[in-house]
Amino acid sequence: MRRITLWITATLAVAALLLAFQLILSGTTGKTGDGGNRPEPGSGPPAKPGDDTPGDGEHVGKPGESK
Repeated sequence: MRRITLWITATLAVAALLLAFQLILSGTTGKTGDGGNRPEPGSGPPAKPGDDTPGDGEHVGKPGESK
């Protein structure tokens, strides 16, 4: 009985390690630039003419600060 338990535990451990290794190799980290779904900064919709609200990556500034 002890050998069977050890064999099953070892098999499950190896399967979990192989799965983790495959996930690492496939790049499922979600980092920008590796195929994740996150948009790039500054890739939002273009500002409309006359729109003075800052877009992605634009300088927001502090109240009373001149541009």
